[in-house]
Amino acid sequence: MFNLSTKSDYGFIVMLELARNYRRGLVSLSDIARRRKLSSGYLVQILQPLVKAKLVISKEGKGGGYELARSPKKISVLEIIEALEGKAALVKCLKPGGKVCPGFDKCEAKNIWAAVAKEMQAMLRKKTLTGLL
Repeated sequence: MFNLSTKSDYGFIVMLELARNYRRGLVSLSDIARRRKLSSGYLVQILQPLVKAKLVISKEGKGGGYELARSPKKISVLEIIEALEGKAALVKCLKPGGKVCPGFDKCEAKNIWAAVAKEMQAMLRKKTLTGLL
């Protein structure tokens, strides 16, 4: 059914690490990688869209690292997924810019999937990093 990529899986690991350290200062990528036994190189790729989405702040140089851009109470699961995966959709035809099948206009199933997706997005919008800790 709804599958998240490894990118999202690792993204949540990183975001939860940053949430645990919220307001305690910057967290280095190498510390997260070492603690969680993950590749630093891959984590850099994961953090880029999170920084771009303004969920994470990055500071370079000596003593640099990462921190949440705002309280973990105010960062939703949906924001994280959309930063890493793009807009969530259960079926390709409902994804923005998705390929539309030839029978799209007469398809009754698309309405079901659209309703399910809307409920799922509402639920994921309510779930926050704090709620996951």
